[in-house]
Amino acid sequence: MTADETEIFEFLRQFPNLYVSVTEISKRLGNRGRYACDRTWARPILRRMEMDNVVESNAFGEYRLICPKGDTQLFKDALKNPTGAVPLGDTTIILLDDSK
Repeated sequence: MTADETEIFEFLRQFPNLYVSVTEISKRLGNRGRYACDRTWARPILRRMEMDNVVESNAFGEYRLICPKGDTQLFKDALKNPTGAVPLGDTTIILLDDSK
């Protein structure tokens, strides 16, 4: 992921299961000059993230993160499980926020 994609991903993580408009994302991320020049600068980045199946859009052109389907177990929880009932390959990725 590029720096812009990572920034958008972290922003959308704050709003799980909610769609956020492109203009709201463009306004809140980046600097003011970037938003002043182009109010929808995030749209091509979001489209690329949509093609990579990171985000999904609705009919109004708003975006949200794709939630994983089914029951998933966190990687740290799988490490604590001594029986090894869940293979570590079926767990989620550890994020920097989770490592504290």
